[in-house]
Amino acid sequence: MSSSARVFDLPLTIEAHEPLGASHHLLTLSTSNPARWDPGQFAMISLGQEAQAADPLLRRPFSIFNLPGSPAGALQIFYKVLGRGTALLSRARPGETIRCLAPLGNGFAPRRAQGQRLLLVAGGIGSASLHPLGLQETASGGRPLMLYGCRTEAELAGARPTRDAGIEVRVATDDGSAGRRGFASDLLDDFLKEQGTSARNAWVVCACGPTAMMRATAAVAALHGVDCYASLESPMACGFGVCVGCVVGTTDLSEPAERRVVRYRRICVDGPVFDAARVIW
Repeated sequence: MSSSARVFDLPLTIEAHEPLGASHHLLTLSTSNPARWDPGQFAMISLGQEAQAADPLLRRPFSIFNLPGSPAGALQIFYKVLGRGTALLSRARPGETIRCLAPLGNGFAPRRAQGQRLLLVAGGIGSASLHPLGLQETASGGRPLMLYGCRTEAELAGARPTRDAGIEVRVATDDGSAGRRGFASDLLDDFLKEQGTSARNAWVVCACGPTAMMRATAAVAALHGVDCYASLESPMACGFGVCVGCVVGTTDLSEPAERRVVRYRRICVDGPVFDAARVIW
């Protein structure tokens, strides 16, 4: 976990709950807690007052969408309605309270040489994890680029806040209804081919999205010799390492190939961000 993080578990009041597109929502929770968090860290939150009858019992993990202090005193969650839990959450209203455990996990801290730019590769709602990283990079004078993949033009709301923040976003859709026809990993391959041999010294990839998309992204980055860091997604029950329900196999690249073994890491406390080259996909 980030050394600057101070974890809190509090009932937070919903200040705003704004629909963005047909199925995306931006949830703003008020907090006077002085906690800090880093891009890529997450929160375990309850699903609103309709869910307080212990069904569903468990909280759900969501990426923290904003940077501390923007807007001041608020914690934001950007999510898409995908199942019963998020459908319940979408019905929560301003003035209600939601229990929130945050900030959790290790955020993005990519190793890079001076002058290397961040290439943010997002699949669907994976943009929620990468958006604050783009904001942080822009605030420090950097020029990040987001490559965004989704199923169809109707789901472009997932990239709208990042584009509205002035960050360049290139799009691919599965059905070709917007941008390039294909996947986020196809956008990455096209882009790195355009960059040629200079890509490995010019860019570092940070990715988040469905596992298949990140597996493909990691493979493309490795093919072009570009470092890649992935924020893994997984169902989890606790968020702080007790239940051991969100493990992933990793390997130590510093060891000789013949001596490497699989070591299982907990995504919630050892991640969610990992060096993609170390993940056993």
